[in-house]
Formats: sequence, C-alpha cells, structure tokens
Amino acid sequence: MCQDNNTTKSRKGKHLEYSERQSIERWFNRDKRTKVEIADLLDRTEKTIRNEIKRGLVKNLTTELVEIWVYSADVAQQKYEYYLKAKGPKLKIDNDYELKEYVEKSIKEDKKSPEVIAKEIKTMNFKTKMCARTIRNNIYAGDIYDIKSSDMIYNKKYKDKNKDKTICEKVPPEKSIDYRPEEANRREIYGHWEGDLVIGSKKRGSVLFTLTERKTREEIIIKIPGKKAEYVAKALDLIERKYKNIFYNKFKTITFDNGGEFRNWRALEKSYDNRRKKARTQIYYAHPYRSGERGSNENANRLIRRFIPKGIDITPISEEYIQKIEDWINNYPRAMFNYKSTNEILSEMCV
Repeated sequence: MCQDNNTTKSRKGKHLEYSERQSIERWFNRDKRTKVEIADLLDRTEKTIRNEIKRGLVKNLTTELVEIWVYSADVAQQKYEYYLKAKGPKLKIDNDYELKEYVEKSIKEDKKSPEVIAKEIKTMNFKTKMCARTIRNNIYAGDIYDIKSSDMIYNKKYKDKNKDKTICEKVPPEKSIDYRPEEANRREIYGHWEGDLVIGSKKRGSVLFTLTERKTREEIIIKIPGKKAEYVAKALDLIERKYKNIFYNKFKTITFDNGGEFRNWRALEKSYDNRRKKARTQIYYAHPYRSGERGSNENANRLIRRFIPKGIDITPISEEYIQKIEDWINNYPRAMFNYKSTNEILSEMCV
C-alpha cells in the first residue's frame, strides 16, 4: 500500500533546499501531482510551490518528438543561487548598537588596536563577537560611525589570499545548455559548435583551442599562448576576421564547459568590430561534470591526441603541424557519414 505521509519538518519562512526541489521535480513531472498536493507534502504555501515551478520550467522533448514543459530542479537551483548573489550579507556590527559605541570609544579615546578590542569583547556580554580583521573591514568601509583608518594606532594590511586566483564571472541561467536552440540539440542545422582546450605538459605553456561543428564534425584548431580567458576571446576574434560576414551564420552557437577560461561569455559574444552592435554568436554552457553534452568535441580532441599525446609540450609545435592535424581530421572517413569525410559533407552542403 502506497504511503503518502511526509515526515519532512515544516520549514515555512525558509528558502527551499535542493533536496526539496528534487522532490518537486519527481512529484510534478513523473507523479503528476497538483501544486496544492506538493505544497501539502512539503508543508509550504501553494504560492511558494507555484512560484518555484515557474522558476524551473524548461522545454523538453518527448520520445515522440513533442515539446512539453517540465520542471527542472537543476535549473531552479541555478537561478536561485544566481539571484541570491544580489543579496549582500548584513553586517555583524549592525545587530549590536552597544558594540558599535564600544568599538568607537576604544579606538578614538582609548587608542586601542582592533586586535586588543577583539580580544576584550570575547570576554564581554555583547550579542556579537568579531575578530580584529572584521573590525578593520568595517572601519575601512565606513560602517562604524565616523571612525577613519587614520584613527587607529597603526594600519595593518592583510595579504589577499585570493589575489592570484582566477575569479570567474557568474553565468546567468539562460546561458545554460537547457536554453540552447532545439535545432542545435537535434543537429539539424549547420552552425552549432562545441569548444574546449587541449592542454600540454603540466598545464603550462601553449594550448590548443578546438571547435567542433555538431552536424558535420568540422574541426578548427588554433594554438593560443595559455588558458586565460583573454586568449580564448582573441582566438574567436581571429576566426571572425578570417570568415568576416560569413562568421555570423557559420557560428550560430558555441557550447563550452564551465572552465574559467570560457566563463567571460560577454567577451566571447562581442565582435572585435565595434561597429557591430549585435552579438557575433551565442555562448552556452554544458552542465557540470557532463562532458557527454559536448561529446563531438571530446571525440575530436581524442583524435588530436593521436598526434599530440598527453604530457607533450605544445609550445614548440609549429602552426604548420597543427594545420596538418586539422586537415587530417576534416578529411578522415567517418562511419556515421557512410565513410564520407567532413570536407566531403561540406562540399555537398556548399558551406
């Protein structure tokens, strides 16, 4: 006998968790439960469930090739996390008026350092406890009345541990592969590409920027100085200059993984020609840890490894040799095309 009793504790007034979104996906898509039923199961309001389902709706294709709307927990979670970034955390010291006054008096009148103040407040009855660095950050930001950094007995500068880290731009949900045009998913129309980097020895030095067209498996390989996002954008600039006006029909979309070198989607979509106002292409991103969503490019990179095995330094490899690899791939007979090569397919298409 089926038991519908739900043992989840009430979390009214709290944000939905990912596990709850997964439950909504199962109940809404598979079990065809109503929003009222789901709200009762999760002990939430119907409005919360209605808004949540609206947030995570995506188009899906049935086995009969019919488009339907379904709820995706992954898409809803991604949107939730993206919009949550706009909400800044409340300052600790804003919650404790007496602590603000104490910090101001200790610095301006008693000439104490933030380190001494932090040590003292640990033993006092303030609602909030803060470390010295937090006190300094609040002072630098101007959040503790009129205290300035010059009011402190000395200015301590902390080393930024994240200085050398690559900061990836937050990608909006609509750049997910879930929003890629259906014609790209079906491989019906020429002009939808997948991209990646082929890395050399020890992840240093030059790398290969590779693009694979989804319908014909046409391959483009460009040697770039390294893994930086700016090098990838410049490689696309080079391709755009090569094809000029043909570029915009030839490269309708490009799908990358979530590596930091691809996350600056604005730079990748922006034309090198400032006179062009429209995006030169549309960038999309596969789901994390799903290399199969870019399977054509992954397979093409395996072909490149026949010539450049893992661990080989790419820096000294000549442009001529890289062009030779590209030509070999595009002239290679493929079983999927009845042993025709990509170039033969392209000639028949007059691309």
